[in-house]
Amino acid sequence: MEPHIVILGPTCCWKSETAIRLAQKLGREIVSCDSMQVYRGLEIGTAQPSQEELNTVPHHLIACLDIHEPYDVNRFLDRAGKVLATIRSRLPAAIIVGGTGLYARALVYGHALLPADPEVTAQIHSIWNGPEGRAILEQRLVKAAGGRHAVPPDTLLNPRRLLRACEVLAITGQLPWQLHPRENTPSPEYRQYCLLPDFSLLKERIRRRTTLMLERGWLEEARNAIADGLLDTPTARQALGYRDIADYLQGNSPAKDLPALTELLANRTIQYARRQYTWFRRQHPGAVLLNVSSADEALKAILG
Repeated sequence: MEPHIVILGPTCCWKSETAIRLAQKLGREIVSCDSMQVYRGLEIGTAQPSQEELNTVPHHLIACLDIHEPYDVNRFLDRAGKVLATIRSRLPAAIIVGGTGLYARALVYGHALLPADPEVTAQIHSIWNGPEGRAILEQRLVKAAGGRHAVPPDTLLNPRRLLRACEVLAITGQLPWQLHPRENTPSPEYRQYCLLPDFSLLKERIRRRTTLMLERGWLEEARNAIADGLLDTPTARQALGYRDIADYLQGNSPAKDLPALTELLANRTIQYARRQYTWFRRQHPGAVLLNVSSADEALKAILG
């Protein structure tokens, strides 16, 4: 059985372009492994493929949920499993692409059902709601993981995942990503490639893309999503940048003009990319690490 090709890496590292060109060359379909591109109405801010790109190659798990619907690793695995089975019925394999490290790891290395305890949940939420609650819980995870680099970036950004990870740690003494049954043994059903350009180049790309996203209407998209209740949604509210734009629109941001907002958003993304970069290097031991400076280089390396 031909393995699915999995293209991983930090945001803005040519993953989508590489996946599309690879899918065209091999006659494949693309399955997104991204926790936020799944939402309609957040196309610009989550850097979803353009309509032209979507028309070029069939994509799955892109813009298929309303922002008010929850999404987590279990829901992703359920949806991705069904999509991949359907693709297998008509094609040799799929191209899987995304930067949500926890989702990718769960798919490729296996995912254990995690325990829950209402009393522990209440205790964790009590800490969260207390003085410096978030900082206290983050430090618990960082200490248990052996350093900030070993904590999935999405876990630190997403309060729901942070709380859940602390709950699992309190119950089991282990972190959620340490409970996978095949922690360092990827399934042979997948062949992984991780695009890791020089970080200085990645930062330049992120700054350029942030400017382009704002020119394409990210502010208006965010305004509409916020009016639709984005900031009160169970999952979509964690999409990077939208909270900062909300503060800017309400006059509560340290950024007082568009250039300052652009810089703030770019820096937030660069910080996130740095955590992703470390995560993929350490948490996907079965991946082929590719130091590339273009989609051409990535495609050439993957095709051999």
